[in-house]
Amino acid sequence: MTKQTVGKKDRAAGTAPTVDQVYTSVVEAIVDQRLMPGTRLNELAMCDAFKISRREMERVFARLAFEQLVRMQPNRGAFVASPDAQEAREIFAARKAIEAGVVELAAARASGADFKLLTKCITDEDAHRHAGRMREAVRLSGQFHLILSEVAGNAILADQVRQLVARTSLVTSLYDNVSEMGCWHDDHGKLIEHLRAHRLRKAIDLMRRHLDDLEESLNLDRKVSDKTDLRAIFGQGAGNSAPR
Repeated sequence: MTKQTVGKKDRAAGTAPTVDQVYTSVVEAIVDQRLMPGTRLNELAMCDAFKISRREMERVFARLAFEQLVRMQPNRGAFVASPDAQEAREIFAARKAIEAGVVELAAARASGADFKLLTKCITDEDAHRHAGRMREAVRLSGQFHLILSEVAGNAILADQVRQLVARTSLVTSLYDNVSEMGCWHDDHGKLIEHLRAHRLRKAIDLMRRHLDDLEESLNLDRKVSDKTDLRAIFGQGAGNSAPR
């Protein structure tokens, strides 16, 4: 995911963030699991955190709602989406169908530079995981799929993968443990090996099995707490938790 988020320096300098930057910050907070499913996105608190107008924040909410990352409730406002078990299964079914096509397209287009970028993503994820920085490892796990979709060279597919990866993060936030979450990097490494060796069928089968394994790891009885400080996530005092 391209980094367009709003940093503390931008706000301190008085630079007004764009709607796209605020949108990206919220999506990254969802993917990183700093914003949990069911969290109420208080409009005034969000405007205060980003220093934007209510009209601009409404545009952000509208885009997030269109992508089903946020649910708008009459007279209550915006809430981070909380996919139920059936929606979770549908998200994984969509990913398996779409990402099989991504693998096929990427196999025909991947260059040495692409493989280098994918390998670096795996290496960085592994380093963060071993250092106990699980949220960053989770982000990089999803990033691998985003990079692969970009390698495929189809902007529509890449956009679909981006949305589905974010929605998957909501699902795993609800039904899995952060310490166990994310795509294990050895599957990603094996996928690269298959692509390098032009073993297309094995690469496609591995991607589907990889997503099957993640889906099967879900605990559908998982409950979620709704105690989130929006200013701590997005405000200037967020420290290391501020959007990157």
